[in-house]
Amino acid sequence: MEALRLENRETFEDALKVARMYYHLGLTTTQIAAQLGLARPTVSRLLTWARNHGLVEFRIIDHRELQLQLESAIEQRYGLRDVKVVPTHPDATIGERQEAVSRFTAHYLNSIVGDASTLAIAWGATTASIAERLVPKPLPDVDVVQLTGAGNNDGGHGLTDAANIIGLFAANYQASGHLLPMPAYFDDPATKEAMFRERVVQRVSSLAAQADIVLYSIGTPDAKSYIYQAGYVADAELTALRKDGVVGDIATVFFRADGSWRDIPQNRRSTGPDLDGLKNHPYAVCVIAGASKLEALRGALRGGFMNTLIIDEGTARRLLAAPEGRP
Repeated sequence: MEALRLENRETFEDALKVARMYYHLGLTTTQIAAQLGLARPTVSRLLTWARNHGLVEFRIIDHRELQLQLESAIEQRYGLRDVKVVPTHPDATIGERQEAVSRFTAHYLNSIVGDASTLAIAWGATTASIAERLVPKPLPDVDVVQLTGAGNNDGGHGLTDAANIIGLFAANYQASGHLLPMPAYFDDPATKEAMFRERVVQRVSSLAAQADIVLYSIGTPDAKSYIYQAGYVADAELTALRKDGVVGDIATVFFRADGSWRDIPQNRRSTGPDLDGLKNHPYAVCVIAGASKLEALRGALRGGFMNTLIIDEGTARRLLAAPEGRP
């Protein structure tokens, strides 16, 4: 076997050549030995020499550590209890971001749903995506509750869509499902108030109000959210909402960029929840994918409508890019 001269120039050149072939070209020690006419143990010793003498350096890029830093920064800036940043490729499409966030949320839910939890769900495209990716966990004492009405005047499939989402969640946990079979918006606020005095409605709305976990996303016109695309909001009404500074909705309840919502006239007809009370649930989980929801998310953060945020990495970075002191 060849003698290995460790401290001379020839060894330096040999070690550098072997290191380049191994680390840059991806050749095996056997292939390198054959090409250079060396024994394989000699190649291994040259690689060791290269590492020991600073010709080769290793860096471990811990993306999870970067995520933890992002999560901590968002928690501290916005006073949130828990933030989960989901890794996504910088060039990921909105569909890919949605899938990644939905899949993560499905697993996350299993870590917080307990034996007798009540889970209130705001129906929509995001919760439908999560429902399709749930991981079975039999918890027969769990209650799954529809958070807001879903019917509309244009013959859309809102009631069916909401029932499907609640059904998928209930089936996944072998739980009891509770529907709220009423419009998303009533024509007359007085009719809504009368309906909510009915015992069957009070039973479901009471379950939702006491839920351990509330799961929802934020709807916006620019993100083509369901209520803006399926006849729930007429064009003239949408124009009026925009003039009033509305940037989005949570469970059919509209809010402005500054987080205000109570004096928006359309909310008197909505069957959605009291937004100020959301953060009082043990888990008020807002799920966001895509920068098209960023302005609305900032408004929701100003309003304090969540205590837990699940968000894709790209949108999280853009959220933090706002000047300090501003959502």
